[in-house]
Amino acid sequence: MDITRLRGIGVSPGVAMGEVLLPRRVIFTSRKELIAEVQVPDELKRLRQAIDRTRDDLVRIKDGVKDKLGQDSSFIFEAHLLILEDPALVSGLEAVIRDEKARAEWALSKMNSRYEQLFESLADDYFRQRKSDVSDVLTRVYRNLETRREKEKTPQKEHILVAHELLPSEAALRFSKELTLGVALDMGGQTSHTAILARSLGIPAVLGLRDVSRQVREGDFIIVDGTDGEVIIDPPPAIRREFQAKKEKYETYGRELQKTAKLKSVTLDKVRFIPQANLELPEEIGPALAMGAEGVGLFRSEFIYLRRESLPTEEDHFEIYSRLASGAHPRPVTIRTLDIGGEKSLPQLNIEKEPNPALGLRAVRFSLRNKELFRVQLRAILRASTGKNVRVLLPMVTDVDEIAEVKAIFEDVKEELRRGRVAFDERIPLGVMIEVPAAAAMADVILKEVDFVSIGTNDLIQYFLAVDRSNEFVTHLFKPFHPAVLRLIRSVIQAARKAEKDVVVCGEMAADTLGAIVLLGFGLRTFSMNPIFIPRIKKALRSIECKTAERIVEETMKLRSAQEIEEYVTEEVLLRHPQVFLTGQPVEVPPKK
Repeated sequence: MDITRLRGIGVSPGVAMGEVLLPRRVIFTSRKELIAEVQVPDELKRLRQAIDRTRDDLVRIKDGVKDKLGQDSSFIFEAHLLILEDPALVSGLEAVIRDEKARAEWALSKMNSRYEQLFESLADDYFRQRKSDVSDVLTRVYRNLETRREKEKTPQKEHILVAHELLPSEAALRFSKELTLGVALDMGGQTSHTAILARSLGIPAVLGLRDVSRQVREGDFIIVDGTDGEVIIDPPPAIRREFQAKKEKYETYGRELQKTAKLKSVTLDKVRFIPQANLELPEEIGPALAMGAEGVGLFRSEFIYLRRESLPTEEDHFEIYSRLASGAHPRPVTIRTLDIGGEKSLPQLNIEKEPNPALGLRAVRFSLRNKELFRVQLRAILRASTGKNVRVLLPMVTDVDEIAEVKAIFEDVKEELRRGRVAFDERIPLGVMIEVPAAAAMADVILKEVDFVSIGTNDLIQYFLAVDRSNEFVTHLFKPFHPAVLRLIRSVIQAARKAEKDVVVCGEMAADTLGAIVLLGFGLRTFSMNPIFIPRIKKALRSIECKTAERIVEETMKLRSAQEIEEYVTEEVLLRHPQVFLTGQPVEVPPKK
């Protein structure tokens, strides 16, 4: 018999099986209902009352999430309250009512479409996912235009939640640790707030399934495999038994990982390593530390610009960085300066379209072209550094001239703060990302100018192999274990160790078990990654001797292809330290040619 298996993005690991629950969604009107001039004041009043009711809703939801999941998970709704209070958003809605003589429903529908088009035009997945935050707020205002509202029902029995898209407030209301067994959505990705909430609650989830909501009916039995990103509709008994066994193995493994998070980060032969977290939001620091993070290896500051239509002020930056630094203290926090430009466009920055954005005006190039914007961010970072645990990281540096220009601006900003008698860390470390082949080749020279380096393997591999990893036609050529890639990364790590400077890897290679072992063998000691992967990598590195990793990588340097290297590393680790792979999942050894 045919089995319907859908592939998506596994955003929260684990296996869930159960009956489908399909919640109903608000649909914005496509009909423009006109009103008379004399009705405009009443319609504006109706909109403001709906906004007031929405504010009350969001405060209630935020408090409920705080009680259910803790302070660290309620940050989403603090962001929603900021969106609701944005003068540009409210004035925009009022302008549609006033100028077009239209009902508030049309104003909200038009504004929602405008934001959807804006966010969909962005190439960066993290930024695209923020579309749901604005849509969530507008949906609530839309619902609150009706004074008589249906009370939002909470599920009464165990279920798999299936929907086209789930807005953050809907997720907060509908997710139940006891009743929500799993989640399957047509839309969404790793960085969506639905994914964050699912991971916080430990609910298996697969997003980006495209049409799962149209392929199931309420009450259907489905399997959600959040580990492998798969959903199976109406599986036969044999498949159910297979996944029940997989579920039990994963849960056993998960309990082991939770224990690992609290153990020392040392290899079998007592070599110290440091797992750190890549974060987008300051409120993620608590969960990251609970998973074993020993600081923040990469804080992406771009999200600050997504909370408002206007440019964030120095105080906006400072408030975020201060919360992050105090939440992690005394552990280190590395704040990457604005990595924007090219394909990462934001409306308030008015970035012109470029023929080849990946190689265009982006990251540190953009900051040096927009110095006042850069100075605002640097001032805020410096002011937040009084606890002496903040570090500054410059993205996409290509040569020492850029570093010199940044250092001159940095010193000028420091002097400005000194004149104003504003406290900051006088010895705040300055580092650069090695994500361009030119920077990797010049690592020994660059290291003389900075305090540390961070290797961004995602972009470095992409640029070095000339492969766009988001392009389905060439993504198979994106090979972290390519011999040339490994030689390049090893050369940077060796240069940093020779210069006695810190070196971190913050790309996906650090979150891959084999990748982390190879990096350990190269001499890397600090690994930064999405927090959910920290327990797994920590367990793997605690299960191996560093000297074994060093011997393995020496041999890999003699091999000629990524496949040969991956095969060799897997086989050697299985032979010497098989406990590395004791995950409750079978280990796949690449087939020999």
